[in-house]
Amino acid sequence: MTRFIPHDDMTADQIMQCSYEAAAIIRLCESAAWAIQNGGDSTELSDAIGAGLRAAQELIGVMHEALESHEGLKGGAQ
Repeated sequence: MTRFIPHDDMTADQIMQCSYEAAAIIRLCESAAWAIQNGGDSTELSDAIGAGLRAAQELIGVMHEALESHEGLKGGAQ
């Protein structure tokens, strides 16, 4: 269980929404990195990138847990 949805209770739609949210955060971090490269405030933007990537990583972890608990690990762990 995380601060998001308990992974055992997630529906396929919730897993997909989690995926879209993680992808949006990653895209936002990419944009912040480009802003730094183009002369933006590197201290604040790099802090935002770190926070965003930590949130995306947590979302992806929830998706993995949900998929593993619903489907099991087919073909062994990778």
